[in-house]
Amino acid sequence: MVQELVTSADQARDNIIAFEKELARNHELAEIMSYGRAWYAVRNADRWVFAPSKFVGYEKNSSKLYLARREERDGRITERLLAQWFEEVDADDSFYRELYKALSELFAQYGKSPNKLARLNVLKAELPSRAGQEGRGRSSRITMDAEICGGRPCIRGMRIRDSDILDMLAAGSDRGKILVDYPYLEEADIEASLEYAARAVDHRIVRAA
Repeated sequence: MVQELVTSADQARDNIIAFEKELARNHELAEIMSYGRAWYAVRNADRWVFAPSKFVGYEKNSSKLYLARREERDGRITERLLAQWFEEVDADDSFYRELYKALSELFAQYGKSPNKLARLNVLKAELPSRAGQEGRGRSSRITMDAEICGGRPCIRGMRIRDSDILDMLAAGSDRGKILVDYPYLEEADIEASLEYAARAVDHRIVRAA
């Protein structure tokens, strides 16, 4: 089986979210996790999740594929590829310390510690320096999980898709009506849905009533 490199930020994101589940399923993956230096992070369900570059860089990755081909793959190739969607966080930045703490908590679940030379990279759209704290919060509201709505973008891990909100807005519902009909949604969820759609179609702004 020939495994291709990822071709989009969404594919990379899917791999990062999948990595934790693969860790829980395969102890061999946990045994070698401390060797990884380049780690990639995204927000999922209001927390940071991580995966190493050679896991993130190949489409539809799994622990079986990763373990079988890890030695033959060159991390420099995946790191160069992922640089178009991710940005490395400076080790002197307080944000790095936040990420490193979250990564350490993941490692601790398996009795491990991250490499002291770990390089931490974050999806550019989720960097606080890009969007500020408010923007970062909106980005984290759009989540993707293979076990929820077939892995389609959803709101905060719930079974309401980004496309459901867009469909309601397109059909003429205003934000107030949507929030009344779906009381578990928040104004920021609708804003996040619009921002996600804007990025998906490469438009700067999407306006709705």
